Amino acid sequence: MTPPGLFPQSWLIATTDQRCALEKQLVEGIADDHPLAAAPVAAVASCATCGVVVYTAGLGRELVWTMVSFGRSADADPGVSVYPTFAALRRAMAAHVH
Repeated sequence: MTPPGLFPQSWLIATTDQRCALEKQLVEGIADDHPLAAAPVAAVASCATCGVVVYTAGLGRELVWTMVSFGRSADADPGVSVYPTFAALRRAMAAHVH
């Protein structure tokens, strides 16, 4: 169980089933030459209102947090923001608006 207050209220922690679907969505949504295509990723949370998803990418000391915004059309590339620390990610999540 996720500790209360870990993420802002409008963000939903991904369940095991949701993680699989969100990770598949990322793999299908990025090009083979995108840096996330070669990195181990794990879905963590999603915005309750829009299609933005938080993933971890990398392993160990190379771990970064990402927020990926999937385009509304099949032709749109996802927008990816990278945060090297959890604190920076939390600030971005709190500032996230629609």
